[in-house]
Amino acid sequence: MERNSEERKATGWRIGISICSILLGLVSFAPGQTRVENPKRPLAKNAGRFVDLEEVLRIWDDGKNAIFRTPQSLALGNDGSLYFIDFAEGVRLYRFGPDGKLIFKTLKNGQGPGESQYVNNFFFEGDKIRVQAWVPPKIIEFDFEGRYLREVPVREDTHGLWCLAVAEGKIYGIRDELFSSTAFHGAGTFPITNSVYEISSDFGNWRKLYEFPVRMGVKRAASNLGRFPARAVRLDMIDVAVHGSTMYILNTAKYGITQLDLRTRRVERFITRAYDRVKGKTGREARRDPDPEARGFEDVDSDAYVFDINEIHAVGDNLWVFTSTVKPGGNDQQVDVFDASGRFIDSFFLRFPPGPRNHRSVRRKSLLTDDGFFFVPEQEEDGLVTIGKYKIRGFFQPEQTSVS
Repeated sequence: MERNSEERKATGWRIGISICSILLGLVSFAPGQTRVENPKRPLAKNAGRFVDLEEVLRIWDDGKNAIFRTPQSLALGNDGSLYFIDFAEGVRLYRFGPDGKLIFKTLKNGQGPGESQYVNNFFFEGDKIRVQAWVPPKIIEFDFEGRYLREVPVREDTHGLWCLAVAEGKIYGIRDELFSSTAFHGAGTFPITNSVYEISSDFGNWRKLYEFPVRMGVKRAASNLGRFPARAVRLDMIDVAVHGSTMYILNTAKYGITQLDLRTRRVERFITRAYDRVKGKTGREARRDPDPEARGFEDVDSDAYVFDINEIHAVGDNLWVFTSTVKPGGNDQQVDVFDASGRFIDSFFLRFPPGPRNHRSVRRKSLLTDDGFFFVPEQEEDGLVTIGKYKIRGFFQPEQTSVS
């Protein structure tokens, strides 16, 4: 079963509850809010086809100036530069130009100016890159050449702040409230609140907009872990995608996405579709090839199925859903597409070029652009980690899809 360890997030980053529970919090169902239940098949007549990925660029680990372990938080600048965080040498923020050449690597280990022991997120605001550090809690600012500018202390608790995004000029964050929950000091399976905040530019004012639960399995930790009294493993998948004033939230092991309007603070839709769930490994297989993030959690409530959805992306006005359905013996992954009203309009398999490269082993979240480019961390045959940039051939456009 796919799981993400909360301890891993703290030291480095299914729906078993009812739909009503998902939408409990500051936002609840009211007239105009819709549950969109889609059938198994999308509207497109040519659904189920293969869509090829054509490699156009590769960013390499050179073993000296750029050393990769798990590139994450991939983001694209206005000029086409790729930015991401990696922890191979301690936390580092990288920028590679549109030609794949390294422009800068910044951040240092420590607690002084321009230094951090752990970074959660970064985002662009105006002419600055703003890096959100957890330890110590602060926002570190750099220009787009990687030069240190200044830093702003953050007094609000940033433990569990797993998402930061800028939408229509405003900063939004999502915080996992596990660290402030009594569940973190106990043991069992708990619905842990995650909160969406609108955050002021100086990070002094946090306005809560919405809450949603995520199931966590919590176990008492060994006393030698000191400040961490418990360990936790996530039993629901979480992800977020933002386009304009719309935030899509995934917080379930089953197939379902909440569509939140950031302007009105209202849930507009809950989008789902009939989906054949994918079984995980059998008990014997799991013991032979244990998930390193789930070791010690064998007695925590679990599911026979993997997460239905791996990640979500807002691509223009459409929502792209990367599902758990993969063609046997390959890396071809099923992607579902929904329009702005939540209709299931298309579905296809993204097909990588043939070869021994592993497209999933080091993957956190990929990056999709509105003009049809796909960035994904991958592992070479020799174990080296690289980042591939692919062109999605026959890139989906609504007018190109044949619907009934």
